[in-house]
Amino acid sequence: MTLRIVTASYGIPGHYADVTKQIQDKVEGNNRHIDISNDSMGGDPAVGHLKQLSVVYFGLDGGPHAAVGTEGATIVLEHGL
Repeated sequence: MTLRIVTASYGIPGHYADVTKQIQDKVEGNNRHIDISNDSMGGDPAVGHLKQLSVVYFGLDGGPHAAVGTEGATIVLEHGL
């Protein structure tokens, strides 16, 4: 069983990319570490600005969770157990 990503966006308000599929692909096989960069997110939706990744997902406990991280960081999506 893997985490189920509900929605994930990368960018700044008004200029963001939907990266839900990319994040879901990254967590297959229970990988929980997400490196946040333009390369790993598939592009730069706001050139010259520091971007943020926001992820809403269901953990292994079935409960809703959220995680937020800034470009250049790594976030860890918790399983919820």
